[in-house]
Amino acid sequence: MKKKKANPVQGAKGGDGTAKEEAAAAVCRKEGGEAEKQPKAQAEPAEQPESPANPEQPEIVEAQSETAQTPEQPETAEPAEAAECSEMAEQIPLEENQSEPELNEEPDEDLDEESSLPPLTPEQQAEEERRRADITRTVQVSIEQIMEAASQDSAEMPNSTQAEQDEPSDDSEETEEKITSGNALRRAAAQLLRWLLLVAAIVAVIAGAGFYWLYQQATPDMIPAITVTFDGHPVQPASYHWRVPVAGNRIKRTYKDTVNAKPVALGQTVEKAGPELSVTPSDLRTELTVKDAEGQTLFEGTAQQFRAYRFEQNGDYTARLVVSNAQTYAGEAAVTGSQTYDLTFTVNIRPTVRLNTQSVSQGGVAALIVSGVQDDTEPQLTTQLPATEFYQGTRNWVAYLPIAVDTEPQDYTIRVQTGDYTQSLTLKVRARTESYRDYTSKSQLTKPYVGPEDTPQEVLDLLDKTEETLHWTDTGFSSPFTKSMTVALPYGTTEYLNRTRAEKTKGQGSGRTSINAVLSGSCDLVAPAAGRVLLARDLKGTGNTLVIEHGAGVKTIFYGLKSLSVKEGTLLTRGEKIAVTGKSTIAEVRIGQTPVEPLAVLRGQCDALKNY
Repeated sequence: MKKKKANPVQGAKGGDGTAKEEAAAAVCRKEGGEAEKQPKAQAEPAEQPESPANPEQPEIVEAQSETAQTPEQPETAEPAEAAECSEMAEQIPLEENQSEPELNEEPDEDLDEESSLPPLTPEQQAEEERRRADITRTVQVSIEQIMEAASQDSAEMPNSTQAEQDEPSDDSEETEEKITSGNALRRAAAQLLRWLLLVAAIVAVIAGAGFYWLYQQATPDMIPAITVTFDGHPVQPASYHWRVPVAGNRIKRTYKDTVNAKPVALGQTVEKAGPELSVTPSDLRTELTVKDAEGQTLFEGTAQQFRAYRFEQNGDYTARLVVSNAQTYAGEAAVTGSQTYDLTFTVNIRPTVRLNTQSVSQGGVAALIVSGVQDDTEPQLTTQLPATEFYQGTRNWVAYLPIAVDTEPQDYTIRVQTGDYTQSLTLKVRARTESYRDYTSKSQLTKPYVGPEDTPQEVLDLLDKTEETLHWTDTGFSSPFTKSMTVALPYGTTEYLNRTRAEKTKGQGSGRTSINAVLSGSCDLVAPAAGRVLLARDLKGTGNTLVIEHGAGVKTIFYGLKSLSVKEGTLLTRGEKIAVTGKSTIAEVRIGQTPVEPLAVLRGQCDALKNY
């Protein structure tokens, strides 16, 4: 028993390493199963009973000691693993050594006891050394195995799932089949996707080539060719913006440019109050805006509406015309866009002077029309023919030239001045067809009769009286007789009394020429046109006499009426009853002082007395 108690003492002298090794071995046995058994098997020779002493024992012990000192090492542990296990072996005893102060509390008895122990025999010493060597080798082998197992576990851990899948089982076979099927489907889907991408690429290339071809076909030649003229002068566009279809109405090629940033000045001065604006083709949309020098808008509308517009003053103007071509039918591929024209122009209107006819017969009437006057200044007329003053009508200035029945047939010059502008015209007077009657007896002369010398003074006093308003312009003239009347003596007929044969042959002789028309018959008399009654009374020599002023010095005069239905000063309308005719009634029309052919006027056949 005392021999067993000495082991701790021996451990205190040189067995600290042994105790630490045993503790490490215990830890290793606890962490690994197989590593626990192998050290025990290797340590069993240390517990065998001592063999009997014999003379050869020292050699055996020495041999064993050498064997113990150089034990077989099945595998050489890597330095890193050995160091790790050694570190573990050093850490564990340190915790146990925390109780060393308690062991050292009774040092005296143990030391005395140890010192009293007899020294070890060579056999015991060899056995002790062999035991220590076995323990050291066991610890080393255990550490190596632990490290190797740990290394294998860490290396095989990522492949554990694959190892489980590799284990033969029914589930693994089904899983493998599913995986194989899934892989096949994925490969087929990938191949189909690649095929679709290839097809899409080919289609894209073909579509791109086709689109490029269509795009190149959308040329400027498809843009409408537009021609614009203003007052007869061509106008160039300031800018344009057109869209030519490439693929229907969704994709179009755009052509646009600004040709002139500023308005273009028209080449010549506009001399007409109503300049003509022409746009070709005529089916295009047009929007025109005209402004004066101050920027005030004078006109807005289409080119067609501009035809009725008249400039009222001379000056500088600007105009913008937008011509566009919009799509007319839904879904129809058409060129759309617009073209803009900006221009400036100067209006210096020359009045337009004209005659309603270039020739007129004796007893007829000519009308002189002046248009385009920019102010209210009345034009001035100079001529050898009798003429009225200028009267301002609805659109123009008008003067009337009555041609007396005895006017010399020839060309007459008419000169009109408006402001600084003077224009000359020529009017040809033609001889009327000769109408005459020859009588042998004075009793054969037409009665009643009112010649130039027979006109009552009351009527002569009214011939210069006029009204500014042209009453007839709205409705014109119409026949005043409600029944058919017989013309007993036409206007311009000459009645001869007792002419000789020579005078008849030469067309000579003295006679009287009618300045009015004598009609027979009885009927109600109505107003031939609107006007004002200047005279309505019974006069000596002419009986019931009626004088109506229709405006501009145009008067209708009736002699020999049976009765009068109106009074002086009455404003008449056309067709209103004014009197009743007698058996013979004289109808006369005068313009100013000059009598003209009455029946042409009363029947509405005189072109001059129309609306100008």
